[in-house]
Amino acid sequence: MTHLLSYIVDNIEWLNLKHEIHRFDSGAIMVDIWIKDNFHVIQIDSESIGLSLVTKNTTPFDIIPDHSFSDEHEFKREFAKILP
Repeated sequence: MTHLLSYIVDNIEWLNLKHEIHRFDSGAIMVDIWIKDNFHVIQIDSESIGLSLVTKNTTPFDIIPDHSFSDEHEFKREFAKILP
């Protein structure tokens, strides 16, 4: 699913959203996105992609995403819902 990184970055840069990209030796990628008062994290590896909303009631880092997708179209639908 790492091929979705350019799709994600294109969308958040087009909307001028603050974001950070973190790449790991394992090949995994994390994208932190700030949207208004919300902080979202996208976790990407070769076979799946996860989407989480981090709040004061969640831990700052959790390896288990709120929602995990193996179908890129399902991810794109959910990703579109968080965008302004």
